[in-house]
Amino acid sequence: MADLPMHARFLHIAAEPGAGSTTIALQLVYTGLKSDGRVLWIGRDMPHPDRLSTVFNDLPVTSLSRFHAGSFGEHIGRGLEESVELILGLDSLTHIVIDDWAGRSGRADSQVTRMLSRILEICNEDTIVIVTSALYADASGQDEWAIRSGCTIDDVWRVTRQNIANDKRILVTSEQRYTLQLREGKFEIQDYSS
Repeated sequence: MADLPMHARFLHIAAEPGAGSTTIALQLVYTGLKSDGRVLWIGRDMPHPDRLSTVFNDLPVTSLSRFHAGSFGEHIGRGLEESVELILGLDSLTHIVIDDWAGRSGRADSQVTRMLSRILEICNEDTIVIVTSALYADASGQDEWAIRSGCTIDDVWRVTRQNIANDKRILVTSEQRYTLQLREGKFEIQDYSS
């Protein structure tokens, strides 16, 4: 599995729609599953089965049994609320992923924002929390893409397409800018600059 950059315990991946935030999140939780950890995946939709099989292709079935996932559509706030007891009760929970936490349009729901803060408070200190969201067109003209407000996570990765005609992505962290190349369904760092 190709390495992705290091990140803080709480990570927000904000990506241009269709740029691969779910794939990046799957790659990041791969290490937890490989080391006998548990992953809780909460999303509006389930990751596409082809994407799951591509990223997790060399994991044994026993590892996949520790990937707990639920899709809640527009009721993701309720899904987060229902997941609190599970988070408190699961041993060796290495990762929590909240995929597409804010939705594709409009403001993030206040229940979702509240429950996201609650989950960040209650998870144990060894658990990594990754949230993904879609960037939206910035009407102010300051930038092409803007990040949805309401998420209190400081470590933010912005992912955009290099151009529509290729499989390269630009990943910007607080410290560096990376060019990612999609190869065999997984992202690899091709280049980076400060």
